[in-house]
Amino acid sequence: MKKYKKRANGAGSPVFLGNGRHYPYVARLMIGKDCDGKPIYFDIDKFETELDAIVCLENWLKNPTPLKVKTNKYNRIVTFSHFPKTSNPYPLVPVDTVEATIYRKNKKYYTFKQVYAEMEKALFPTKEEKLLERQFHIRTDGKLSFSHANQLTVAFNHCQSLYNKIYRELRTSDFKECINNPEIKPSIKTCLTKLFKNMDKYAYSEDIIDKKYTTDLKSSNTTKQHRTPFSYEEINYLWEIQENNQKLQFVRDFLLLAIYTGCRAEELLFTYTNNVFLIENYFVTGLKTEAGQNRVIPIHKKIKPIIQKYYNPKNTFLFTSQKARMSYAKYLFLYNKFISKYSNLKGKTAHCGRHSLETELQKLNIKTTIINAIIGHKNGNVADDVYNHISLQEKIDAINMVDYQERKIYVLNSNSVNTEKAL
Repeated sequence: MKKYKKRANGAGSPVFLGNGRHYPYVARLMIGKDCDGKPIYFDIDKFETELDAIVCLENWLKNPTPLKVKTNKYNRIVTFSHFPKTSNPYPLVPVDTVEATIYRKNKKYYTFKQVYAEMEKALFPTKEEKLLERQFHIRTDGKLSFSHANQLTVAFNHCQSLYNKIYRELRTSDFKECINNPEIKPSIKTCLTKLFKNMDKYAYSEDIIDKKYTTDLKSSNTTKQHRTPFSYEEINYLWEIQENNQKLQFVRDFLLLAIYTGCRAEELLFTYTNNVFLIENYFVTGLKTEAGQNRVIPIHKKIKPIIQKYYNPKNTFLFTSQKARMSYAKYLFLYNKFISKYSNLKGKTAHCGRHSLETELQKLNIKTTIINAIIGHKNGNVADDVYNHISLQEKIDAINMVDYQERKIYVLNSNSVNTEKAL
């Protein structure tokens, strides 16, 4: 009988059970010791030869699956065994009966359509979760936003050619071929890129694939929207607009609020009435990023009357439509009607107002930490975020310096002659 080399501690051993058996060898692991120091064993499987048992142990060490141990045996373990030359304990699962299984589907041959269905079930919000997010901007942890999920759904409907292909057999060229289809609009190409990247990430996390092939995917045919600040003339023009139509006047007011607060449109729409403090000249709002959430926004003296006009303590939100929160879709509908009438403001959105305030505060040489505290950007220096706590009065003083007016600076040239330069 051939003698095999002694195995390392923690690597398990092939054990001979005796003659007269069909499978006399077992691949045995010592999974721990009891309170008396006696070893507690687990037999992975039985084999005809000692070599087969050794091979079983080596395969398990390379790909250790959880070991199902009876609960009473598991509870006796005081000291757990570890993998060879590491401090990692064996993966043990206590079960009431040995027959209990740890069932995991084999997804390696899932089609593109099956992977999408699995991802949709795991990551897409339910109808109830979508409603909660739309009404109160509360998103379920671990789930995609409803707008992101909708984009992926639209994209999925435009890649039927991939539906029945084995996902792990797809390569970068297959994804690019779908994205570069000339019949697909540029906006859909962007959604397709997002879909493929999300599916690759999900498939990789579920061991459906061993390598991601979407890392270098880009939707090159898309054009990025460039937002420019409002000019001083456009801001003065907005102030001069006096609309008889209250809905269009609301859009005018909303744009001015964005220009003087630096808030995103959704942040203003999700402002709770009980978070508006008119006497103290500030309100609390903020979404999207950790630095921007629940931040204190100073109220500029020029827009205070606008906020007072919409403030109603009986309403949950500052801006309402038919006693419900004004939705972004409703605002966008009114905005488009407003722009069609005042076409010289075409291309200017509430987000342009955000850029306007940031630009103006920079022109006024306001400290970066104060600007970031108002706008909701994260400071580049961690110490700035932790130690520089900006007071409300500092924010109010800074915001009231903003007047969006041309001003002159005087530059001293080499001949000691003052020259004027308009900002």
